[in-house]
Amino acid sequence: MKLALPLLLVTLALCCPDANGVTMCPALQSEINTFLVGSQEEFQNEISKFNPPAEAMQDTLKVKTCVNKLSLLERLALVFVVQIVENKCKKDSA
Repeated sequence: MKLALPLLLVTLALCCPDANGVTMCPALQSEINTFLVGSQEEFQNEISKFNPPAEAMQDTLKVKTCVNKLSLLERLALVFVVQIVENKCKKDSA
C-alpha cells in the first residue's frame, strides 16, 4: 500500500489545482484505472499512446508489476479512493 499515498497526492494535484471546476483529465483517469486494475499489456498499450522514452516505460512497467502483486480487492479500493478524491474536488470547486 506504499503506492497509495503517491497516487493520492498525484490525483489531488491534478484534479484540485484550484477551485475553478477543473476535473481530472479523462486520459489520466483511464491511465490510473488501467494502472491499478488492468493487465500489464493493457497498461503498456495505454501509456504507449504518449510515446514515452524507453527507460521511463520500463520503469513504469516495473512499478506496475509491483501493483499487480496487490490483491484485486486492494487495487479496487485504490480505484475507489481516487474516485472519492475526484468527487471531493468536484464538490469543493462547485
